[in-house]
Amino acid sequence: MKLKRYFLLMLAFLMLLPGCDEFLGDNRDPDGVDKVPVDEIMPVVLFYSALENYDHAEYGAYLSQCLTTAGRSQTGSHAYRSGWEFLGMNRHPQWRRHFYDVGTNAKELLRFAGEENAVNYIALTRLLRLLSVQQTTDIFGDMPLTDAYNSSSPKYDTQESIYQWMKTESDELVGLFDSPEVTQASNRPMGRDVDRVFGGDMAKWKQVLLAVRTRILLRDLPNLNPGSAGSVLAAAEAALTGWNDPRYKFDGGSSVEKNCMWGRNNKPVNSWESRSNDLLGAIPTRYFVEEMMGYDPLTGEAADPRLEVIMKKRADDKGIVAYRYLESNSGMPSTYKIEWYPDLYESVLTTDTSAITLITREELHFIAAEAAQWAGNKSKAAEHLRQGIEAHMVRLQVPREKIDAYLGNPDLVPGSSNITLSHVMREKYKAMYLQPEQWNDLRRYGYSNDLNNRRFDNVVIYPGLRRPHNLYSAYWSEENQWIQRINYDPETEEKYNREELIRLDAFRNPEWLKKPMIWAPQN
Repeated sequence: MKLKRYFLLMLAFLMLLPGCDEFLGDNRDPDGVDKVPVDEIMPVVLFYSALENYDHAEYGAYLSQCLTTAGRSQTGSHAYRSGWEFLGMNRHPQWRRHFYDVGTNAKELLRFAGEENAVNYIALTRLLRLLSVQQTTDIFGDMPLTDAYNSSSPKYDTQESIYQWMKTESDELVGLFDSPEVTQASNRPMGRDVDRVFGGDMAKWKQVLLAVRTRILLRDLPNLNPGSAGSVLAAAEAALTGWNDPRYKFDGGSSVEKNCMWGRNNKPVNSWESRSNDLLGAIPTRYFVEEMMGYDPLTGEAADPRLEVIMKKRADDKGIVAYRYLESNSGMPSTYKIEWYPDLYESVLTTDTSAITLITREELHFIAAEAAQWAGNKSKAAEHLRQGIEAHMVRLQVPREKIDAYLGNPDLVPGSSNITLSHVMREKYKAMYLQPEQWNDLRRYGYSNDLNNRRFDNVVIYPGLRRPHNLYSAYWSEENQWIQRINYDPETEEKYNREELIRLDAFRNPEWLKKPMIWAPQN
């Protein structure tokens, strides 16, 4: 059955729900739908889970100083690409994606699956909901959880309580995935037409659950509880055992849902609620190209072979072919053209038929390396560092001889005698290119750089990192202030749940953007 059919079905399904003015962003009429088959809702929840991954990564690529644009404005409709003037934006797709697209459909799916005793559907739906909660709270902080969908003005749960809920939920889900109702799944089996990722293989989905649980536990490091590093390491290695990447695959074609969101022909889903990738107008930053990839503009050579497979250098009007890049939000010189900057679609990650990978093998290896380093197990840290680098290079289809040369260079890939947290986190930064965790990691380590001199284990984590130029001066006048969170979706929360924003002191307040997450260094 084609995915297009599911979207047509869900269009009719969603038309039964209240309009935007009545919907209140994260609530719906629980009596809006009588019955929809679970095998026709699950593909929609999976699609929106992939889209949510993209939404977070698209913002994060700019907030992590990985990509920038040709402009230099302090303000604009895409504040994360310019001067961080977020209060002027009218919508953030991540909020709607969680509460409406994933959350509402997951809520109905759980209800219908419960009526059918389709426990495998329940387990997978709860896993996808857990992943969505984790991604959403990690960019917004406090948000509705226990009261979501129960009130027209739901109370916001604290981020502390949300993290406690996620830990409890992940523990319960481990038991559920081990139950015979899930492992045998004889009542309501899933095929590839329902589950485009694993075709209903719940053993593979259980490893994804363990990976999500590992990511949640990782938030203890480095600030909340460094003593839990051993538990994080064990969780990461358990997830890696028998690991298969959860890759949502795209076929390519003329329909919106057939193209990868990172592809050249990607179009926003429903337009008004999404962001296009705009990689035609994106430019790599000096930080990414020089500091991370080791590119030397004098020789034209890069220490890291991934640079040439992530982007293709292009010629200027004189025929000089080179990697060109900018300081973040510094603006392209007036005599330059955007076509002289690298083509960012020259990557296995950015074709129309590329896959959205919900969590990658390399992310787990880097989590393990980081945890091992904090636990004092440097040999295991070095081992997972190498495996994480290799896994990412293999994903990008770097030639084998270049992988071996990079791994064999002790100046680039240290051994157990000289590995540091900076080695681990810098390599993870590169591996999280176009993945949501890139920005989360920078905030966990307080944007550690040589200017703020914030050190962990006596090292600066991201040497060479700088804030964007031309930040909105009314908000960002202090030199070492960095953005810590996104403001709540103005289109729904400011209109329909303003009292909660006022209670949090988050209503139209730029200081809210500077408030660290519970797992980040506190200012």
